[in-house]
Amino acid sequence: MLPLFLRAANLCISGISLAASTLKKLFGLFSKRDVLLIAFFTLLGVGGVFAASLITISAPNAQGAGYIAATSCDDAVTIKALTATDATSGQLYVATIALSDISQNISTGCGNKTMELVLKINGQLTYASWDIPAESLDNIFNFTNATSSISDYYANTALTAFKADGLTNVAIAKIGSFSYAWNWTSSSSAGSRQWTSIASSADGTKLAMTSAGDYIFTSPDSGATWVARTASGQRQWRSISSSADGTKLAATIFNGTIFTSADSGISWQEVTQSIIYNSGSGRDWRAIASSADGTKLVAVARDQLIYTSTDSGNKWGVRTASGIRTWQTVASSSDGTKLAAAVNGGYIYTSDDSGDTWSARKTDNNRSWQQITSSADGTKLAAVEYGGYVYTSTDSGVNWTQQNGSGWHPWFAITSSSDGTKLAATAYDNEWIYTSDDSGVTWTKQSDPGQRNWYTIASSANGRKLIAADYNGNTYSGVTTKVRSN
Repeated sequence: MLPLFLRAANLCISGISLAASTLKKLFGLFSKRDVLLIAFFTLLGVGGVFAASLITISAPNAQGAGYIAATSCDDAVTIKALTATDATSGQLYVATIALSDISQNISTGCGNKTMELVLKINGQLTYASWDIPAESLDNIFNFTNATSSISDYYANTALTAFKADGLTNVAIAKIGSFSYAWNWTSSSSAGSRQWTSIASSADGTKLAMTSAGDYIFTSPDSGATWVARTASGQRQWRSISSSADGTKLAATIFNGTIFTSADSGISWQEVTQSIIYNSGSGRDWRAIASSADGTKLVAVARDQLIYTSTDSGNKWGVRTASGIRTWQTVASSSDGTKLAAAVNGGYIYTSDDSGDTWSARKTDNNRSWQQITSSADGTKLAAVEYGGYVYTSTDSGVNWTQQNGSGWHPWFAITSSSDGTKLAATAYDNEWIYTSDDSGVTWTKQSDPGQRNWYTIASSANGRKLIAADYNGNTYSGVTTKVRSN
């Protein structure tokens, strides 16, 4: 049996809300066949009186929920029974139980902890459990008939819609904690090459990678095997981007042009538009980014302007408002409207209108920005400085925070999950890969891949699959497993 902490909660039914004081009494151990249910509320009918009471129910405990002892996770948990009126009977029914106002801070709240909810509905106990991810902002966790609980930890019951007056008791407890362990695998399928950039599909299965002086390589199996796409030609490839489904790719060349693919890298087309060239020769393209559907592209060139496309790279426009700068890196929101670009030895700039206008943001110092990454909605940004720290923003680049927990390193690349909470960054010059599950506040060194000249890294949308490349070395794929603890 697990020692648990029973929390006070607010129960809202049909607009009626009442809060109970936090229980702090420690209870002794009970047998496995006893369930100690703390009834924060006893419902005496819709619009009736709520009363706190202690009920002990002796019954077989098939779900494994034994409420035993007490420790705090969050004082401000709110449980809401969301009601709707049945058109035939006119009675209120509950089809969703929402858990909200719960801190997801990993160190001071319920981040990376498992919470279990117990409901007494029409005299029967129903359980739901939630794995609360570590995030800087709180979310709402819904228990409905569409899921057999959000966590696979102990509770297994789905919610069947019931009359509002059928809910008599409710309690919530922290039943455990969890962390994520990374498992890394090296692949020599593509050989040792001067890898320069990696792009990933949203699910992390389709990958594309560029090399300097060689072909573009793709993988259909999360980096286990790689295929040289000879149609791309052996060129000085610099960067690559991918649509969410991995079918539309776009790649840039050192002092060259831009190539696109609409079939996951099997065939490639060179962009011959004159704007892509510079006095008959190519531009020094440094980075390219794509919208989720692959239609909107943005590319930056050193000592040039910023260029965008709205038709998957067939035609390009120049964004003169960006100014001629030593552009180094660029990132895009999933819809292509919010862009962020950084200057090597300069500032960070953002645009919220697909590149029409730009605003100088991180202007406290000229920094050696190497790469910038964005959440899907463009609100959370993260950037790395070579010989510096990781910097993050939660307001689309208006304000920035130096994340001292990242430490000072020769940072070279960074990638983000779609929600911006999970980050992974690489450091060059015989250094390490580092990961963060709390938007860059704390970082974990990944020892298994070893110390290498890490040049590039990409992430799946959920942040649980990574692919990284060692310059003049192999590729390394990482996946996470959840590790439980009481």
